[in-house]
Amino acid sequence: MIRTILLLLLLGIGTIVGASIVQAEEIVEEPSMEVPEVRIESISNSWGPVSSDVTTIVTQILLNEPNLSSLPLSVSCSVYLNDIKMAKGPGEDLTVERTASGSLVCFTTRINNNTGNIAKWWVSHIRNGEKTKAIIEGKLIINLGKVDSVHPFSWENEFQTNMLEGVSTTDVGNFRFGLYTLQIKSLDSEWGKITNNETEIRHRVEIHNPSIIPGALIVNRVEYDLSLNGIKMEEGDTGLPLVIWPGGTKSVVFITKLDKREIKTWWVSHIKSEEKTSYRFRYSLLVKLLGATLARWPKEIKGAFETDFLARKTSQ
Repeated sequence: MIRTILLLLLLGIGTIVGASIVQAEEIVEEPSMEVPEVRIESISNSWGPVSSDVTTIVTQILLNEPNLSSLPLSVSCSVYLNDIKMAKGPGEDLTVERTASGSLVCFTTRINNNTGNIAKWWVSHIRNGEKTKAIIEGKLIINLGKVDSVHPFSWENEFQTNMLEGVSTTDVGNFRFGLYTLQIKSLDSEWGKITNNETEIRHRVEIHNPSIIPGALIVNRVEYDLSLNGIKMEEGDTGLPLVIWPGGTKSVVFITKLDKREIKTWWVSHIKSEEKTSYRFRYSLLVKLLGATLARWPKEIKGAFETDFLARKTSQ
């Protein structure tokens, strides 16, 4: 009887202790971090420092949540031009600033100018009718301890150029040497063969000989050079010869080729000049009569073109 009573007492005590332990376990909870409701309000981009080796893009993302500065945040980002991956990696120089309307996340992405992707983009731009689509996309990652709150973002812009528009002209004038006169009626320039190794420009010059003096004028050679922002992109000459009798009109066709090695140098100058390029195209016609060189007829055409990779101009 006594043994039975002692056993019941022990079981009762064990039950009470077990219940206390369960209750204690139910009361103790691990600390948790509240997941903020983050919404992207706007994205803007601008150019940062540019050197011969690196082109920097500065991205600013405005978020609705004002308390992000107190949370661990990281960014991954990629930059594409016509589907060519120009840059990929973590956002660098990351800052988070509290604003009146939320939080402003700012970071930089660096394009390596030495990978050959700038030349690839150039080819894609010309082949695509001088159109480029820029995409900057990535993820904002908020570290909440055991889990990450991931927020994808994407920004894009398209622009088109017409780089050869100013090179083609009908306002080219006359050239007189002694009793002889030549008229250039038009100059038409268009893109020729475009490959990863070379960019051709095909020029067609229509020349008229209004002279009534007997004897054919011969355009024996064309010399040319093209500069972009003062960088010589092409230089050379082409032999013809082209015989133009009095009252006759002939066309000179010659092809120039851009130096692929200078595309990166041009890119750096273009971005540093707020995406503006000034060009100068010079060509000279060497004219002969009866085998003797009469004159060198120099012509020069100047102009400019712009791009808008980061939509800085369309947003102004």
